[in-house]
Amino acid sequence: MSASTSLPASQYQALYRSTVEDVAAGGGLMMGKLVAAARATLQSREAACRDLRLRDALVQSAKHLRSWEPELCKRFPKLLLEAFENPLISRKAGNQAVDEVAFDELELMDEVQVLTSVALARTQQVAMLAAEASLTELNTLICTTLGLGAVDPERNPLRPQVYIHALRSLIEQTQLPSDVQLDWLSAMSVTLGNELRTMYVQLADSLRSKGVMPAGYAVVKTFAGNGIGRGVAQETGVVPAAAATSDRLPFDGDGGARQAVGVSASAKDASLLTLDKLHSLLAGAFAETAQLSPREQFARRFEQEFERNAATNPDELNTDFDSTVPAALEALTDMKQVDDVVQRLQRRQAVVSVPILAGDTSVEAVRGHLRASAKGIGQLLSLEVITMMVENIAQDARLLPAVQQLIRRLEPALLRLALVDPRIFTNKQHPARVLIQEIAHRSLAYLSVHAYGFSEFMRGAEEAISNLLSASIEDSEPFELALNHLSLVWERAAKASERSRAEAMVALQNAEQRNLLAEKIARKIEKHADAAQVPDVVIHFLCGPWAQVVAQARLSGLSAAPAAEKYQSLIAALLWSVQPVLSANDVPKLTRVVPRLLSTLREGLETIHYPATRASVFLEALMGLHQKAFRSAQKPKIEVSAPATRVVASARPNLLEDGNPWIAPEEARASNFMDLQEMPDVADARAVPSHPGVPVTPGVLADPGFTDSGNVDELAVGSWIELLVNGVWTRTQLSWASPHGTLFLFTNAAGTTQSITRRSRDRLMNAGQLRVISGRPMVDGAFDAVAQTALRNSVNRPL
Repeated sequence: MSASTSLPASQYQALYRSTVEDVAAGGGLMMGKLVAAARATLQSREAACRDLRLRDALVQSAKHLRSWEPELCKRFPKLLLEAFENPLISRKAGNQAVDEVAFDELELMDEVQVLTSVALARTQQVAMLAAEASLTELNTLICTTLGLGAVDPERNPLRPQVYIHALRSLIEQTQLPSDVQLDWLSAMSVTLGNELRTMYVQLADSLRSKGVMPAGYAVVKTFAGNGIGRGVAQETGVVPAAAATSDRLPFDGDGGARQAVGVSASAKDASLLTLDKLHSLLAGAFAETAQLSPREQFARRFEQEFERNAATNPDELNTDFDSTVPAALEALTDMKQVDDVVQRLQRRQAVVSVPILAGDTSVEAVRGHLRASAKGIGQLLSLEVITMMVENIAQDARLLPAVQQLIRRLEPALLRLALVDPRIFTNKQHPARVLIQEIAHRSLAYLSVHAYGFSEFMRGAEEAISNLLSASIEDSEPFELALNHLSLVWERAAKASERSRAEAMVALQNAEQRNLLAEKIARKIEKHADAAQVPDVVIHFLCGPWAQVVAQARLSGLSAAPAAEKYQSLIAALLWSVQPVLSANDVPKLTRVVPRLLSTLREGLETIHYPATRASVFLEALMGLHQKAFRSAQKPKIEVSAPATRVVASARPNLLEDGNPWIAPEEARASNFMDLQEMPDVADARAVPSHPGVPVTPGVLADPGFTDSGNVDELAVGSWIELLVNGVWTRTQLSWASPHGTLFLFTNAAGTTQSITRRSRDRLMNAGQLRVISGRPMVDGAFDAVAQTALRNSVNRPL
């Protein structure tokens, strides 16, 4: 029995509404349990704390919690109901705790924001682990009550991310110190997960008892590789082969938010990249410390690792400095021994992690050598970030194997650069970042190594980076030279198609301008006093082709002003001529007007090269209307009376708002316009052929591994897409979009252009015949993946 046969849609709507309201109303009781759990946790920490200052802080935190408890229990139901009822809030809350930490934004965050991100991610992980099994079943039932044919977990407003978002907002409303807010949030996480698990089970039982049948999961083939911003450790829990054999620590394959809370093998290593270390690296803290004397470095690091951590989180003193505590305490009792302590620390950092073989130039050997010679934790982290970034890009399955290998070959040069120029992490326009981005992005033009132009592309890239593989990297200049060399090669290759692309852009821009003006003219025609009394065929013609004629004349400048005035005056004359009740009473006028009307109509339609066959259809209909008027004139005089009016404005769609502007034949030829009037509907998308690189999913804009956003309107110029043309998949790039977003021009690697309207683009997408391959810059996504890995490592550190 399907879900649609168990309950009518109206009952589903009422059931969904009552379910959401009941769950929100239970928020007060849930908050009471969360507060009780947090109070118990704070009391436990207070009893175990030996530092009077920290104990006082815990006492104050518990005191604030007691005073705020009634208000928290009162406000939480309202915040939950607001989140449940507002789709924007609900969707924004999805995966917020993890996904909001971007690499380039991390530099601008302060320490409190970093700690908050880690706390939110840990809270989400704990809640998801506790509630995941019961949430899966509830998703199927909630989606049925929403009228969905298949399960869409993000449409379930009761998912844990929404609760975490509401909880965070509620705690922030207290405006208490950040450390107090973090204490509460962390202490409530376990109880929140348990409460959600119990609630999900009860809700599922209740919905099933009321006749709700579960929606099915749509089988969607997804991209198996590392999508933009996904990192190497995927939620599938599968460790990539390269990561499994690598000596790099963060690639433990624990699977992000799906892994169990605990200490991973890599988390025991002092050099594990965590969010706080990455933040310090981007903020330049390590670079500043490197300029200090050994004695000052020791004092600075001791203060950061112990005094600062003790003030912010007394229970989390497990740092990469803890093994030196005895030596540090000894040094504090006798400051003369500080230099000895610093020397011991430096010797420990100088341990070679990978043996260096004589003459060995492999990437692993270079990594080991550079790590051994690194000066301080800052340089070690720089090397780690570069290695992870390169691996994220090189494992991206969108790149052909030859391109992946080329990116990997660049790693030694990038590692050397990171030691002398940390701007590569903070400057998005750094020559090294731009070079990698351009190589990776431009390679997406080719579906296979046999594609037209791929051999020339690889030859140019190899030639440009050849010096980087052996040059001594002292600054960014070698990368800048390589980038300039490649840019010249690409510019020469693009000149062959530059003229045709420019002509296409001009043609499409003129088309959009004409359509914008034609829409304004059409709206005035619809408001004409006689518009409601004439047949539909006339109104559709005047608001369609003839509005284009008038607009074209007006856009042609002063030389066409007389013609524009003539074409404009035809509108009133034509409206009068097709009303038998008026024209039959003045046959002499009708006799004079008709020939001029026909002549002007043909002349005007020729200016926009309107197809002759379509023009003939209208002219025949028009002559029929005029003949009817002449026949009526042979009968007795007709008393003019007000005929019944009808509404015409609402019957005609706004073609620009509909994304379907009219393209003149010469504009279509100049831009290789795709006319999709006869395109099959979405229901026929099952017949769309797949190709070995990407599985086809009808109704899906892009494979989840290929794009960062499911909103096709956010497609940026420069993005690569795959388009099904005449049964064959082609790779092409969005090279231009009209100012109002109604027309799009694509150019492939061979320089061939293709243009479509917004409506055609949407129809292709819905039919599974258009999908986005790249959206945002690939290097940015790879660095974001590093930030996500650092966040996961922070979450999985022992509490």
